[in-house]
This record gives sequence, C-alpha cells and structure tokens, in this order.
Amino acid sequence: MSVKLLTFDDGIVRVDGEDLPGILDDLKVSGKVRFDEQKVDKASGKKKTPQGWEDTDVSITLYLPTDESGTCYDKAEVLNGFFRKTDGKANPTIFTVTNRHLLARGVRRVIFSRLDTAENSQTDEIKATLAFVEHRPPIVKLERAQAKTPTSGELAEKANNKSGQA
Repeated sequence: MSVKLLTFDDGIVRVDGEDLPGILDDLKVSGKVRFDEQKVDKASGKKKTPQGWEDTDVSITLYLPTDESGTCYDKAEVLNGFFRKTDGKANPTIFTVTNRHLLARGVRRVIFSRLDTAENSQTDEIKATLAFVEHRPPIVKLERAQAKTPTSGELAEKANNKSGQA
C-alpha cells in the first residue's frame, strides 16, 4: 500500500502530488473532549465525565473561480472526484499529512470525510469546504490505553498483592 499525501504549500493544496483546483482561503483545526453524560436523579442537567478526546476535525476552504483554467463547476467536479476516491477496497482513502499546523496539533493521518460547495448570485465562483477527520486506527488507540501510567491506587494494590504472595 503506497502512502497517500495531503500537503499544503504556498497556498496550494495537493492530494498525492496532484494540485487541487482553487485558491486556499483558510485551514481550521478543531479538537474537543469526549464526555460521558448521565442524567442525575432529582437534579436538572446531566453529569459530564471526561472520557478522552474526539478525533480532530480539519476544515479547508477553497475558492473555485471561473478563469482561464476552467469554470467553477469543472473545478467542483474535480474536487468531487478526489472526495469519492477509494483505497482499492471501496473504502475512503487515508491520507498522511505534512502540514506543520496539523502536525503541531498531533494530526498525522486523515480521511476526506465531507465536501460542501456553495455559490451565490453575485460572483462566478464556488466556495468549497473540504472536511477531514483524523484517522487513528483502533490498534493504536488500544496500545495507548495499555501503555497508560498506572494510578497510585493501582500501584498500591499491586504492591499489596505481591506482599501477600510471599
């Protein structure tokens, strides 16, 4: 399996070495905490217990103008082709990222998860929003869970069990 790259250089977004049409307007990276919410008897609201982090969301906005390289509709069609691209097993493609902003946020791999396009009656351009979601395979998540630092209570219990065996 070859590595598929998603890069951002000098305002140009590239997928696997191929330039995406359009002008890069912005890149947004969003992360949030995952909560377990439970209804509390005889109280309004819910009890929220933090349970780790959700996968990071990445959003890229491109403007697709009509110019000498084609119409805004042609460019939207090209983007849709990238969105619908599969990994050979009919699954969405996983991309390795090289953008410093994403790497600073700990994002290494993403999946192209949503493509939104919008136009208005004033301009001959389409605004495209490309959404990506961080890809962390279950195996990596499991390894991190097993490699967690034990709590002081867990260490004390382990020590008590060892001393009771002697």
